[in-house]
Amino acid sequence: MPQPRNVTMQPQPELFDLYRSGFKGALDLMQASLENAERLQNQQLTAFRSALDAQLQAATALGDAMSAFYQRSANALNSARQKTTEGR
Repeated sequence: MPQPRNVTMQPQPELFDLYRSGFKGALDLMQASLENAERLQNQQLTAFRSALDAQLQAATALGDAMSAFYQRSANALNSARQKTTEGR
C-alpha cells in the first residue's frame, strides 16, 4: 500500500481574494443599511418633535382660551352679584 505523504496545503490566493471581496461587500451592505436606518430614525425624530411642538402650541392656545372664558365668567358672576346686592 502506498504511504500518504505529508502534503502541506498551499494557500490559494484566488480563494482568499474571493472571500475578502465577499466579506467587504457584506460590510458595505451593512454600513449602507445602518446609514439608512439612522436617516430614517432622524426623520422620525424630526416628525415626532414637530408633532410635540404643534401639540404644545394647541395646548397653550386652549389654555389661553379657557383662561379668557373663566375670566369672563367670573366678571359676569361678579356683575350679577353686584346687581343683586344693589337691588336689596
